[in-house]
Amino acid sequence: MTLIPLKLNLLIISLLVCQTAHSTVYHCEKNGIAEFSQQPCGKDAKLITIKEQNPHLSSASENTAQPSADKDTAEVDRYIRSKQIDAQIAEHNNKIDTFKLKMDREIVALSEQSDAQLRNLVGAKKQAAIAKQMTAVSERYGVLIDSEQRSIDRLTAEKYTLTSSANTVANNEVASFIRSKQIMRKISEHENKIDTYQSELNMQISELEQQLNSRPRNLADANSDSALADKMTALTSRFNTLIAIEQKQIDRLNSELTRL
Repeated sequence: MTLIPLKLNLLIISLLVCQTAHSTVYHCEKNGIAEFSQQPCGKDAKLITIKEQNPHLSSASENTAQPSADKDTAEVDRYIRSKQIDAQIAEHNNKIDTFKLKMDREIVALSEQSDAQLRNLVGAKKQAAIAKQMTAVSERYGVLIDSEQRSIDRLTAEKYTLTSSANTVANNEVASFIRSKQIMRKISEHENKIDTYQSELNMQISELEQQLNSRPRNLADANSDSALADKMTALTSRFNTLIAIEQKQIDRLNSELTRL
């Protein structure tokens, strides 16, 4: 996740509360992520005071001042919640990345065990058992990753509700244009990852097919052939999980693009 520079954060806050006489926000940084709150958010919390920016505000009557202040406070609350959602989405994405790494490590370790088996009846049966373990690993991490994806979807929906109810700023068209370019770049990155995963899958499946086609047919090799077929299934399951992660990101980005 790309972090927004502090200066840009302050500018956004100023735009959101451009009619506020006085508003305060606390700024903190946790693990390199900027956080904002109307209450002190840590020992290093910095108080940001947003002063009056509308020259006509001072001439407004007391009857209109309070509703305006309430409205601006709600806008600050929406902004703060939006930043919290971004941080939570980043946490879920980090968990997904961790699950991907763990899944790959476990599958690589199992694959090495499979390759080390002797070319005999016992070894072939062992290969088949290991291949089934590889499939089980992919499915197990797939379930964990799906759970994180659902959490991200819920947070994304909440953020859309917040942003759709917020007042638009004067440079909304410019901001939308910039964001659309960022989205298209990210979509391209995810598509490139999918292409890479697909190429890796095809290459590894091709290697296994060559092993199947280059051996004589006997009892040991027949069992080994079955083990290799199971290994193909395991590899396909693993790469399908990885591709699904990237495709999910693309779907979210396309959905955001249509709303701009």
